[in-house]
Amino acid sequence: MSLMNRVIQRVKRDYFKGRHQKVALKIMQTKPASRGDLPFMLLSMVQARDVHVYLVAVKSFIHFLNPQRIVVVCDPSITEADRAVLKQHVPHIELRRADEFTHPDIPRGGTWERLFAISEYVRDNYVIQLDADTLTVQPIPEVLEAIRAGNGFVLGEMPDTPVRSLQATRENALPWIKPGAHIQGIVETEMVMVGLPDNARYIRGCSGFSGFPRSDTMRETMLDFSRRLGGKFGERWREWGTEQITSNYVASNMPGTRALPFPKYATPDMATADTAFFHFIGSMRFLNNKYEVTSRQAIGLIRGVAA
Repeated sequence: MSLMNRVIQRVKRDYFKGRHQKVALKIMQTKPASRGDLPFMLLSMVQARDVHVYLVAVKSFIHFLNPQRIVVVCDPSITEADRAVLKQHVPHIELRRADEFTHPDIPRGGTWERLFAISEYVRDNYVIQLDADTLTVQPIPEVLEAIRAGNGFVLGEMPDTPVRSLQATRENALPWIKPGAHIQGIVETEMVMVGLPDNARYIRGCSGFSGFPRSDTMRETMLDFSRRLGGKFGERWREWGTEQITSNYVASNMPGTRALPFPKYATPDMATADTAFFHFIGSMRFLNNKYEVTSRQAIGLIRGVAA
């Protein structure tokens, strides 16, 4: 890509980012959230720059499914002022520090703290992990069905994303292996080689939105997986993306786990008029005005007015 094209892309990204930020700030004009009564916990990890977009994400989600508990694992960047804003808009929110959720057998950073937090709370709760860059704009009955049935779910990447054996996972990932391959594909080819249970399964999903049924064994499953793959890959096991691999593995080996229907739950590039849940992953966030437009729609739902 030429220097001129890179400059043009940067200018476009900054333009759409600025427009989105103005819309996201309108969440400050909405009423505080009320505690719900549905039998699950909503958990997110939030950094300071994402406080307002998180509030749009969480308020749009609970417009459709309002849980008994909401927890935020606070990145070290979160200030007392940020905490006050979160408490103002979600008075019953439970704020925990990221450094409460560390362990010598897992990396630090890269959202590993939130997965470790989930492994604590899942002993007594059905836990849904919700990223700050998500928006819910239509009913999501499949999620409620999973909660009530005690089944896990992940955000898929294609229609009918399968739950595979570890050998089938390896065969699926092998075509991607070449110099410079992403850590996720590399690990997916090797996890069958590290002594995991013969009946273990894996689904290639996104950890930005996942459901974890109650479990007394999730933490040990997660730690065992990290020990084995960390031993295999050394420093590479600290790379961004290893938490997602582990989240996918843990969720896959819980009861009834499946991928949510795609593209009803999807990234914006794959969305249709029927998409109810959007995940605006970083590479797609400010390519155009979709994040701005969908955020405006979500805030309109929260306020009870047309977008």
